[in-house]
Amino acid sequence: MRECQLCKNCFADAVTTCPNDGMPTAHTIEGEPVLEGKYHLECRLGQGGMGVVYKARHAYLKTLHAIKIILPDLVGNDPQLVTRFRQEALAAAAIRHQNVVGVSDYGVINGTVPFLVMEYVDGESLHDLLTREKQLKPEYALELISAICAGVGAAHHQGIVHRDLKPLNIMICNDKPTLAQSVKILDFGLAKIKSGELLGSFIQAQTTGLMGSPYYMAPEQWADEEPDMRADIYSLGVMLFQMLAGDVPFKGSSIPAIMKKHISDPAPTLADFGVTVSRDIELALQHTLVKDPAHRTPTVEEMVEEFRDAVHPGLHTSQAQTGHALPVSSLIVRTRPPRSKVFVDNVAVGQSPEDGSLLLEGIQSGNHRLRVSHDGFQDWLGDVVCDGKPVEVVAELRTEMTASQGAIPRPNFQELSPIAVNTEAATRLHPDTPPPGQHLQQTAPPIQQTAIPLQQTAPPGGFQMTGSTIGVQSMPPKKSKLGWILGIGGIFALFFVVIAGGVAAYMLGLFGGSTVTPGNSATPKPGSSPVVIKPDMVQIPGGTFKMGRDSMTRPEELNQMPAHSITVASFEMDRTEVTNAEYAQFVAQTNRTAPKHWVNGLPVPGTENKPVSFVDLSDATAFAEWRSKRDSVIYRLPTEAEWEYAARNGAKSDLYPWGPQWEDGKAVMAKADSEPDAVGSKADGKNSWGVVDLIGNVWEWTSNELAAYPGSNLEIKKKPGRRIMIRGGSANENRTKIDITSAFRIDVADDTKEKTLGFRLVKPG
Repeated sequence: MRECQLCKNCFADAVTTCPNDGMPTAHTIEGEPVLEGKYHLECRLGQGGMGVVYKARHAYLKTLHAIKIILPDLVGNDPQLVTRFRQEALAAAAIRHQNVVGVSDYGVINGTVPFLVMEYVDGESLHDLLTREKQLKPEYALELISAICAGVGAAHHQGIVHRDLKPLNIMICNDKPTLAQSVKILDFGLAKIKSGELLGSFIQAQTTGLMGSPYYMAPEQWADEEPDMRADIYSLGVMLFQMLAGDVPFKGSSIPAIMKKHISDPAPTLADFGVTVSRDIELALQHTLVKDPAHRTPTVEEMVEEFRDAVHPGLHTSQAQTGHALPVSSLIVRTRPPRSKVFVDNVAVGQSPEDGSLLLEGIQSGNHRLRVSHDGFQDWLGDVVCDGKPVEVVAELRTEMTASQGAIPRPNFQELSPIAVNTEAATRLHPDTPPPGQHLQQTAPPIQQTAIPLQQTAPPGGFQMTGSTIGVQSMPPKKSKLGWILGIGGIFALFFVVIAGGVAAYMLGLFGGSTVTPGNSATPKPGSSPVVIKPDMVQIPGGTFKMGRDSMTRPEELNQMPAHSITVASFEMDRTEVTNAEYAQFVAQTNRTAPKHWVNGLPVPGTENKPVSFVDLSDATAFAEWRSKRDSVIYRLPTEAEWEYAARNGAKSDLYPWGPQWEDGKAVMAKADSEPDAVGSKADGKNSWGVVDLIGNVWEWTSNELAAYPGSNLEIKKKPGRRIMIRGGSANENRTKIDITSAFRIDVADDTKEKTLGFRLVKPG
């Protein structure tokens, strides 16, 4: 067979000049360009370390295929190559998943050159995408890595490890409706048949300058150990790092230089590359890049879950717990036209079926942004407020006509008064609470309580989950359009009714109020005269203690070294973290913006005694100034030294507030929903002076900026913005992944607002 050196088309040996462009052809493979009499090779698609890939057409079925021919001179002179290839090809063919390129056949040319017949993918590689886009937003990276991990997970469940995951082995199809369906993984199992010594097996493509596997290999692969699925997770972590940072974490002028960095150098952070992301994203990414496989993210499912929770902390399915659990809502989205794609907070959660009704279960309380899209229509955008009761939204999409072309504007929620959108009368269908001034003839259908697992495939006619852990199902078809007519008409009627009475009703407490239950602090309502919540503070006598720790080895713990003596003056510290109830008084009296997950400027009912969160450094500082002015006392955030002194019981230098050893049940940690508990719920975890929740529940702001300890050899790399140290861990942290002690410290940007980050105050003793 001969190939044109310009267009790469394949010809019989008799053709010495390309009939398409007149360029000379060159001999490449013995024999004619037809394999086993049925696969006609049309053109070369590419070449890599394992062989050459051709576009081929089946002579009888006329179907397109990609055929990889494993050339002996590319993988070494291995007499067992054909046998090993057949075994691995059979294993790869057994993987049946939409995100894995299917293997349909294999054969051997002249008894020595094996080839593999695969699904033909019309698209581009992830390498091409990253070369063009450089960096991806976390939301888009989440969609990509979720699809990649779905395919890798299918192989792992069959005991198959890829061993050579890299952007060149990830294809993105052009002909699929969603990104989740577009991703295809190449070359499963083929890396295992590479022969020869490790470094010699890395053969770069002879016609391109594309990067090869060394940039993505796990440390244990360099040691020539038998890799397991955790080696693939490391490679996936490198790819995810590249998506977010625009480059791989480790580079070098030679393969040994790259190898050394993978084995011994701490993984850099995204901040080291000038990329600002949340602390949770950094931690999720770093967990995939841990050197020791035993401490690395164990499964691809957990990798996706951790990254999803980091990117979208507000989309968690709350589990039914005691009175401390946040209520969750069911959201009914009725789309016109049907088969529209639905997004909640930029997370794709599904597609509406033929009747246009989609039910989303397990939406966390708070404000959410809803987007509905459909080809040929303008995107519909709207804000919805969820507080535990069913909510229904009608998304009427407009065609992409302009007004000059005669397009008639259709009503949607974003065009109504914000009051109408946010009140129960406009959006909530609840059997026990009819909308004021109107009696709807239709109520929401019964809400099922079971959520569809993330990896579960929807029933026929449904859809596949691609976003967060939200239960989704189709709604039963309506028997009449009367409800729609009433619903749309009611919205217009309410538009006028609410303008006249909505504000007054709100001020009278008809909307957004919360019932104070025994044991909860009262939450003030706007315009009321609330009972002042006085701080409960504990005296901490001053002294000298050993701050930090020695002999730390994990990258995230190096900033705790060295242990050094610090003298702390006496001070008083809040017994608990600042609660939602107290922060609500501050918001009401200063008109400061409320945390984003509150409803109508108030904490979600039942959460008054939980620590306030979604507050950045400026919020905490402003609260301290407000409390100082109110009480005529100077309050402030604690220094790192004060915080650690309290958490280590002064000169005792305990590793935990309750003592020298970890004890289960003494800290609010490792919760499935990452939601904090009411302050003081783990009374047994208090320190020697009675301060509670120093470990767990929420991270706590300190007043110190990022800096290494005196005598430390740690190089602090410059990061964008102002970086502040936070302490204590949260309900999200799991000790099997990271050991949060009283000495543990991390830094975040000063404008960070997370549901796992709050604060407490101190004052001079």
